[in-house]
Amino acid sequence: MLNIERPRLRHCTLIDEPTSNKTVLVVGKDYFVLERTDGHRDDLLKLKSLLDGRHTLAQIQQKTGISLADIEQVVKEFQGAGLLQVRSDAPWISVPEFLEKIEATSIMWRRQIGLHRIFAGLTKGDYRREVFLGLLIETYHYVYLLPRTLLSLSQLMRPTRFQGVVAEYAHEEMDHYIAYREALSTVAEIGNSLSTSHPTVGTLSLIRNFESIGRKSDLSLVCCLQLIEARKAEVSEAESNLRSIADRYKLPELVEAFIDHMKADIDLGHSNLLSDALQGTEHIDAAAAHDAVNDMHDIKHCFDAFHESVLGYYRDISNYIPRPKVDYFAL
Repeated sequence: MLNIERPRLRHCTLIDEPTSNKTVLVVGKDYFVLERTDGHRDDLLKLKSLLDGRHTLAQIQQKTGISLADIEQVVKEFQGAGLLQVRSDAPWISVPEFLEKIEATSIMWRRQIGLHRIFAGLTKGDYRREVFLGLLIETYHYVYLLPRTLLSLSQLMRPTRFQGVVAEYAHEEMDHYIAYREALSTVAEIGNSLSTSHPTVGTLSLIRNFESIGRKSDLSLVCCLQLIEARKAEVSEAESNLRSIADRYKLPELVEAFIDHMKADIDLGHSNLLSDALQGTEHIDAAAAHDAVNDMHDIKHCFDAFHESVLGYYRDISNYIPRPKVDYFAL
């Protein structure tokens, strides 16, 4: 039932258009353009932060200083556009509805991951060459570690379609790291040192969160895998952006392995993992669905932390590249 007294916004991404007085609000595959005719951007952001289902309209007015009439108007506009949550106590969610919403949300959150400042900075050449190398090195570690983690998880899972999907995915991904290693080894400052290097904490945290989720819920794990896989419609832009960055840092051949991996995963149908796992299922438990979405959201933010970790380590001119293990003799 819709609760206008304590309105709750659907999960969204806000994208500012610097040259205009507009903000684009993205919900799943839908885009809404918000044009500011009065007030400031921060007023909108503050109002948005309070549309959480915990604040009444009167409380929002007290916290923001925005008139109650203006708040009511915004809430009504959001309601009319379908931007407010409609919550239900139903114990089950139909699989077709679940698949549709997870796919739309995956596309939105993948786009949000791509808005991280590391990509804009690399595109403009704001960061030193080692940051780009670091992003590729940490991606190599991620590609090496994730399938091994998933294979171990699959061996703990009950023999269901989920177990089969995770095990097959792990096997298909198992050797992709080799092409990454061969490409990176052509860079003089890396050479053959990848085998003795150690991931940043951001990379390790990402992998360990996948492991934690997989131990808790098969559904959550496959939803998270669905999130991370590229879609065919994304390939052209992603390839163009990656090649542009590689050209800027005079490393054009280095990214071929990364692009080839993305295309290979699409050919393998990895963006359909969830529908494969749910084949023959008509409904899923609502509580499990809520947990799965929350776990996906955590993984999305783990990628933000992954990219921040790359910036934190590889921008520092005093750090070793690649990052070595610190053993007892280092003390």
